[in-house]
Amino acid sequence: MIANTASPSTPVSYLLHLHLDLVARAVDHNPDKGHKTPAEFAREGRYNYVPSFAPAVVFCVIYAIAMTINLGQFIRHRAWFWWVMNFAIALELVGYIARAVSVKHLASRDVFIVQLVLILVAPAVMAAACYMSFGRVVVWVIPREYQSARHLWVPARRVTPIFAGCDVLSFFVQVVGGSMIASGNTPAKINRGRNVVLTGLALQLTTFGFFVVAALRLLVLLRTRLRTIPLPQERNWPLFLVMVNVANVLILIRTTLRLVEYAMGNSNYLLNHEWYFYVFDSVLMFFVVLVFIVFHPGHYLPYLGFKRKGLRFSDNADKGLFASLARGTKIPPGMVQMDARDG
Repeated sequence: MIANTASPSTPVSYLLHLHLDLVARAVDHNPDKGHKTPAEFAREGRYNYVPSFAPAVVFCVIYAIAMTINLGQFIRHRAWFWWVMNFAIALELVGYIARAVSVKHLASRDVFIVQLVLILVAPAVMAAACYMSFGRVVVWVIPREYQSARHLWVPARRVTPIFAGCDVLSFFVQVVGGSMIASGNTPAKINRGRNVVLTGLALQLTTFGFFVVAALRLLVLLRTRLRTIPLPQERNWPLFLVMVNVANVLILIRTTLRLVEYAMGNSNYLLNHEWYFYVFDSVLMFFVVLVFIVFHPGHYLPYLGFKRKGLRFSDNADKGLFASLARGTKIPPGMVQMDARDG
């Protein structure tokens, strides 16, 4: 039983542990579980289709490669704030490993739950990486007089805490709904819990949707009101900002479809076809990871430490396969080879 494992030592692992425990109990209380014949359960397990082993293995390999590359970039650029993306990729990797194991051991409830939860929550962690990247671009690039809520809709130095705080709130709402589902002993109580979960998902989608609009609006602001104002030229930060918005849109599409999937109940076309999961979750989230491998913040941004102290770039900002994309337009590349240590 997951509920009997050792107590996690960090807030993030505690929340994940709690969510796994609630989902475990929810699976046990799922009224649809008993609707399968023994033969159907032997073929499908707790999935709504006969799951495929090969795609799960493919994404295990893909995310293992992505994890290796990201850890290398993380250390090479000393981009300590980017631990969030590394954590998200680790969640995806472990999730797909668990999915591959689950396909071969369909009767295992715990392995099914691990793959379900980790793959479900990883994109929210990727969204947090987008918040942090966007906040660092704004604090560095935008003149102080334009960093207010009037121009950006959110104060520049409050981007990460505000949006991350809303994410945590939506997570707790989902936990409450999950506990209601887990403890519900009638269809009415279980449906009430499902509605609370949907409220949490809707809150998460609303928060991220607002962030996407605010980030896109900054692109408009740069082309209108800030068009004639001198802005930093050390790095090709406009390209990086565009790619942050590309990642935002991919996560938004995935989150919207997940909300629709949950809103349609226990059995629907999206939930009953595995191709939908791989195309609109697995592939889309890998594209987000790929975007930040090619356009890594270590090539584009200062403030790579946990605290934004001084205009410091990575020593390796101009080294690597994709470094030429990040070079500024006026200042020679050698001028940005500054110490990346935070303090």
